[in-house]
Amino acid sequence: MYRFSLKILLVLITLALVQPGYAQGDSSSIYKNVEQSVYQVRVINQQSGKKTAIGSGFIVMEPNIIATNYHVVSTFVNDPEEFELDYLSTAGKSGKLELLAVDVIHDLAVLKAGEPLGTPLHLAQVPQKGARLYSLGNPLDLGFSIIEGTNNGIMKNSDDNNILFSGSLNPGMSGGPTLNEQGEVIGVNVATSGNEISFLVPGQYLATMLERLKLSGFEQDADLDERIAEQLRGNADKYIKRLTDAKWTTLPIGKLVVPGDIEGYVRCWDNSSKPDPDELMRVYYTRCTNDSNIYLDDGLEVGSLAYEYIWLTSDKMTPPRFYKGYQTQNSSVLESKAGKNDVTNFACHTDFTQVAGQEFKMTICRRDYLNYKGLSDMMVTGAMVGYPQQGMLFNMDMTGIDFASGVQLAKRMMEGFKWQK
Repeated sequence: MYRFSLKILLVLITLALVQPGYAQGDSSSIYKNVEQSVYQVRVINQQSGKKTAIGSGFIVMEPNIIATNYHVVSTFVNDPEEFELDYLSTAGKSGKLELLAVDVIHDLAVLKAGEPLGTPLHLAQVPQKGARLYSLGNPLDLGFSIIEGTNNGIMKNSDDNNILFSGSLNPGMSGGPTLNEQGEVIGVNVATSGNEISFLVPGQYLATMLERLKLSGFEQDADLDERIAEQLRGNADKYIKRLTDAKWTTLPIGKLVVPGDIEGYVRCWDNSSKPDPDELMRVYYTRCTNDSNIYLDDGLEVGSLAYEYIWLTSDKMTPPRFYKGYQTQNSSVLESKAGKNDVTNFACHTDFTQVAGQEFKMTICRRDYLNYKGLSDMMVTGAMVGYPQQGMLFNMDMTGIDFASGVQLAKRMMEGFKWQK
């Protein structure tokens, strides 16, 4: 919530009196009022002169400032020597764009044109649930379109606090504005899950970026890679602290009670096999994941957290045969497509330790990001030992975190293990 001084409030009232307003109306009137303020944003391959990625954007705060999604311009961000940015208006006018700043945590970017392009759209707070919304953009490169939908509120059970929008945002609409009935921007189009369900970035995050850039006269941020690394490190530190302080539920797995859902952040699902009287080994399996992937580039995302518990038991197998099957189950693969140009190789350390009074063989692995100093991926695996026909496996994966903070979270997790006699 913003706090205004009386002087600032009077200035805003004065500006409101001279700025054009939009009367409440249907999609056709909103379309007509804002069409000239919405643009296609394109990433152009300098060698071929052809577009390699497209999205949408809109004029905001100043006549030459355009807001869009980070993922729309990420190809340029990660290879500015090979690509460039430009805009295309609904009337067919085009020109070059300069990247001023990005917020990778909220998937936002701010661009600057070399000349005034139109009337800035105004930002507003998210309306009440059920309010009618209008999303604008250029879907599938087919032309300027408007999609009507409903505000279903901020997603409280999601890490990114996006707005749930009951409208279908097609590829190419990313970065476009979503408006209230007064024609004010309440969010930025970001993603779709199909079946008429989509997500929006709340406008408050864009407002924060714009206010900071305004103080510098809309100058380009220096050392963009380091600023992105700062954003990722700061977000990872705050995220792990929130996880540590959040309410943790528990769940039974075999003879253990272990941490389950982390309220507001992580949800668990049972994926155990169905009972079969002919099976030799009974497997109980629970997997828990967050919903906080941060897009950096094609195939490269960070911010994920996943942990799983596997309890295995058998009264039909000899101990040697059970142990062989137990070993087969003991594997963990990080669900990340980061390659050799993104991260170092994993370095691992294995030791035996006591968890809930039971002996576990624990392995912890770490790899570091090459372009984002201070960020690491971490894998923790544990296998309970000492029992001939039962065992428990624990795997925990985290991407894009401070390693020391990740170790503390893993320690917090294992301290929640309790043995049921």
